[in-house]
Amino acid sequence: MGGSSSQTGQAGQNAAYRTGLGILTEASDQERAGKIDTIAAAVLLDAEGRVADVMLDEVEISVTGDSTGKVTMPTDDRTKRQKGDDYPLAAVSSLKKGWAEQADAFGSWLEGKTPDEVKKLKTDADGKPTDADLLSGCTIAVDRYRDAVVRACENAQVLGAARGDTVKLGVEVAEMPQGLMGTDDKDAQVQAKITLAVVTMDENARVTSAIGDMTEPELSVSADGTVSAPREPVYTKNELGDRYGMRSASALGKEWYEHSEGWCDYLKGKTRTEIAGIPDDGSDADLAALCTISVTELQKAALAAFAEE
Repeated sequence: MGGSSSQTGQAGQNAAYRTGLGILTEASDQERAGKIDTIAAAVLLDAEGRVADVMLDEVEISVTGDSTGKVTMPTDDRTKRQKGDDYPLAAVSSLKKGWAEQADAFGSWLEGKTPDEVKKLKTDADGKPTDADLLSGCTIAVDRYRDAVVRACENAQVLGAARGDTVKLGVEVAEMPQGLMGTDDKDAQVQAKITLAVVTMDENARVTSAIGDMTEPELSVSADGTVSAPREPVYTKNELGDRYGMRSASALGKEWYEHSEGWCDYLKGKTRTEIAGIPDDGSDADLAALCTISVTELQKAALAAFAEE
C-alpha cells in the first residue's frame, strides 16, 4: 500500500534511519546428539549510521537418537527471551540476572556505536566480553550476538523508521513433529521452521517499518540413531533471494522475499490489534495484490514482536 502523502513526506524526512535483521543459524552433530541454534538481532540505525536500538533472541533445539533410530526432541520450542525465568541462568549468574536482562544490557551498551565499533568488540576465549563496563551488566558469551548485530547492520535498509522509534523482534517456532524414526530405508528428517519478524514502532505503537524472514535448519537421524547435520551453511529465505526458486510458481511473479516485503509494507501504520485482525486466507484484496504466500507464521511472529519488552 502506498500510504498517504504525509507518510511519504515523513519517510523522506527520516530517510537515513535504517532497520535491519541479522540471523545466524548453525546445525551441529555429535554421534547420537544434534543441535540447532538460531541467533537473531534486530537493529535500528540512526541518521549517522549508529546503533539506536537493539533486540536479541535465540532458539536452541536439541535432538537425540537412540540405537533403534527413535528421535527425541524438546516439547518446549520457546526462545530464550520467551522462556524468561524458565531459562535457568539467573541462579548461576554472578550478576543474578536472567538471559533477557543480560542480552538487553549488551544491547544498551551497543547503543551509539557504529557497526565497525561493534565488529571490533573484544571477547575472551569463551566469547565473553572483556570490557569492564559491559561486564557490569552482562557476563554471558556475546561473540555470536555481536556477529548477528553486525549482520543486521549490514542488512539494514531505509524502510520508514524514524527518530524516537523502538525496534522489536518476534520469533515463532512451528511445532515440531514428535515420534520420528530413522529406518534402514530412510533417515528421519528433523526440520525446524523458524519465522522471524522485526518491527519498529512509533510512540503510538504503530508500525513504521517491518522485516520478515524464515530459516529452516535440518538434522537427519539414521536407523542406528546417528545424528547428522548439513555441512553447507544454513541460509534464510531472504538470503537465498532468487535462488529460492518461487518466482515461476507465483501468481504475482514474485520471489519469497518480495512477497515478504509486500506483507511488511502492508503492516505500516497498523497497531497490534489491526495486525491481529488481518485475515490469513487471502481474502484481503489489498494484501493479495502485494503478497500471496501464507502469512500465518509471519503474522504470529509480528504479533510476538509486539509482546516483547
